[in-house]
Amino acid sequence: MSFRSLALALLGSAAAATVSLAADLPSRKGAPAIPATLSACSESEGIPTDAFGFTTGSDVADKGSFGPSLTYGGGFGARAGTLNSHSAQLQGSYGLLPCLEVGPYLLGNYTDASFGGVNADSRSYGAGVEMKYKLLGRDLHGIGLTVVLDPSVNRTDPDGASRFTGYNTGIRVFADKTLIPGKLYAALNVSHDLTWTGPSPYGRSSTLTLGASLAWQAVDGIYLSGEVRHQRRYNDLGFGTEAGYATFAGPGVYWQATKQLALSAAYNIQVAGKAKGQPGDLDLTNFSQHLVKVKASYSF
Repeated sequence: MSFRSLALALLGSAAAATVSLAADLPSRKGAPAIPATLSACSESEGIPTDAFGFTTGSDVADKGSFGPSLTYGGGFGARAGTLNSHSAQLQGSYGLLPCLEVGPYLLGNYTDASFGGVNADSRSYGAGVEMKYKLLGRDLHGIGLTVVLDPSVNRTDPDGASRFTGYNTGIRVFADKTLIPGKLYAALNVSHDLTWTGPSPYGRSSTLTLGASLAWQAVDGIYLSGEVRHQRRYNDLGFGTEAGYATFAGPGVYWQATKQLALSAAYNIQVAGKAKGQPGDLDLTNFSQHLVKVKASYSF
């Protein structure tokens, strides 16, 4: 056999071995899977937004999903007199676009109050819309981060005075993080509410709220939480003229009763505070001493 014939034979054998090896590969190792496209609003593990008490998680509704909710809020305790406030909010939340949730709502409030023997009861009703957009996802960035714009208007009818209209715009940031998958989660909220209240000329005020909470999934679908929140009230729309501040703490519980129905409750008590120009270690002029929140939500 000539050198040329030997070289051609060797090349042919090598090519045949390569084809045979390639034909064997699928039987020993499958083709690599194409990774799923991740986005800020696609999480491998969802965290209920109401699992943190008054503090809120970062998750938003999936595109096209809808769910109504009913929330009761109570505020009790004042420095000079009595104050019992009861509010209700009926909201429908809809996943309008990927990572964008829109939640229009109706609200009403009744306040039973008296100061120095003078009746100060009032009633109010109004409407608003909460718009939430998720910027960061826990799977992609380690934390979930959502920005919120919440404008609303309400009409107040106080006893012994004329009705007036109030306007509020809430600017909020909700963040959360998984500490122990399936067990322990943390959330942080920063909110600033800008309020215009009548009668004309409108008064201006604002409230800054910082909240932090831990939620522990005790058993499947039941979360227990503990939170601390700090609030500061100002007599303008910025941070120039402070009227008082208060720090709250308390527990919460969340129960995923069925696949669609969830129930939650939270309680906060004012543990420290100070109203400008007022005696005492609590601010019971601008804030209540006790806060209660109960919520029922349903998803389709």
